[in-house]
Amino acid sequence: MSKIERSVVIDRPIGEVFDFVLDPTNDASWQTTLVESQVLTEGPIRVGSQIREVRRFLGVRFELGYEVTEYEAPRRSSIKSVSGPMQFTGGYVLESRDGSTEFIVTGDIEGHGFFKLGEPVFTRMAARELEANLGHLKDLLEAREEPAGDWRGPSA
Repeated sequence: MSKIERSVVIDRPIGEVFDFVLDPTNDASWQTTLVESQVLTEGPIRVGSQIREVRRFLGVRFELGYEVTEYEAPRRSSIKSVSGPMQFTGGYVLESRDGSTEFIVTGDIEGHGFFKLGEPVFTRMAARELEANLGHLKDLLEAREEPAGDWRGPSA
């Protein structure tokens, strides 16, 4: 099993960052390997919510499903895989820092099949991808002027 942890400080209030990153419809705007994301359960995101994603990584397209196992707005959330080529658990921790937010992402990954053979390489690449994604997220949220919950992109 491999562990990844990265963080970024975003010059936005904790509630705004939490609301944005916990809305799966926003994920494709900052996660570069995400092709599509779909919430499978009714209602707002909460413990027990199920999400299906399609990703493309290293030229391989794969589908995975996960379940929200912890949801404590605006401070933390956790997930675990329920389907896909790898077993994983992960989480977000958000900490307020004088009007800014430190956003910490952790993950434990165990690959199967193709992903098991290259797990060390896959983990290093996933860590670099996460760093890039956090940079995208920081740039995206710090460029916004409208309140969270009504994100339609910079041309809205």
